[in-house]
Amino acid sequence: MSSKVRRGPRPGADTWKHERKLPFLHWGFKLFNILPPNQQEAFKADPESKMPAFSEFNQLIFPAPIAFVPFLVRYVYYQYYQEVPSVMVTWLMIFFGILTLGMMSIHEYNGYVRKYGYLDANSGRDTVPFELMPKVAFEIFTASMMRPTMAIIACYDPKQPPSLSFWLPLQLFMLTLAEDFTYYWLHRLCHEAESCWHIHRLHHTTKHPTTMLLGYADHFQEFVDLVGSPMISWTMCPLGFDETVVWLFFLTYVQLGGHCGARVHMGSVMTGPYLRLFGLDLVVEDHDLHHRHGWKDAYNYGKQTRFWDSLYGTAGDRVEGFDQNLDWNVGLRP
Repeated sequence: MSSKVRRGPRPGADTWKHERKLPFLHWGFKLFNILPPNQQEAFKADPESKMPAFSEFNQLIFPAPIAFVPFLVRYVYYQYYQEVPSVMVTWLMIFFGILTLGMMSIHEYNGYVRKYGYLDANSGRDTVPFELMPKVAFEIFTASMMRPTMAIIACYDPKQPPSLSFWLPLQLFMLTLAEDFTYYWLHRLCHEAESCWHIHRLHHTTKHPTTMLLGYADHFQEFVDLVGSPMISWTMCPLGFDETVVWLFFLTYVQLGGHCGARVHMGSVMTGPYLRLFGLDLVVEDHDLHHRHGWKDAYNYGKQTRFWDSLYGTAGDRVEGFDQNLDWNVGLRP
């Protein structure tokens, strides 16, 4: 295991991106400018300065237009042909939509890092080594493929016309709260049960993660995170096909943000508007703090909220993003 750790994510592991001759895969990621900024490329934030804070509604400006594209295409198609697109066309549309949103979100979060810096700025931020790039690419494409497949298997009905409920914001909140409940207990079990820690251990070899390390884990954990937890949660709080697809888009955006490490105070767009008033919203720093601890020393097990952490006594105090240290008068766009 120790040899894997040394070859894994670490500060300064991205020196390969300055080489002139690179394999096609590595060259492509460099071309799209989505590799995480290293310490030299990030803004040097003063840990004592106030942290930029953004509302969830401000964040929605970016992912919302992309999240609703599959529904709009299906709706227009139905109005014209009186039938929905085929299963394959629908799957491809969601696949490319999630892949596009994921790539654009990584670029967006990296922009925050370049403008506002990293959390825990005095520590090195993990970057992606040369040999890990195929695994990272596989994780990105796997997530983009498995989630539309999950939605189609769970709730696609070719006889049902496209529709979105007036109660969509509340539906997204309830499903996210259910998903966070499932994730919380699976995640906490991996930390507190000695027999389960090996499932989660690889993911915790990165103490200061970045967006592209979201899926850095053993295959079993990857499957649970991508499909297992969302599917279990959907059975607890089932939604229609179009609502589920919108949820999957926002879920992708929020999960990438949780690993970006950017020194910004921003919460989950699906739960923050309801929970921030009660101090139960989850922001970037919460999961970043979780990664700095190992096996049984960890806290902040939730991924979308602090609701369950607060209820069960596993929420930790914020180091940089406490209320008195927030600046709400900063523009969001990097």
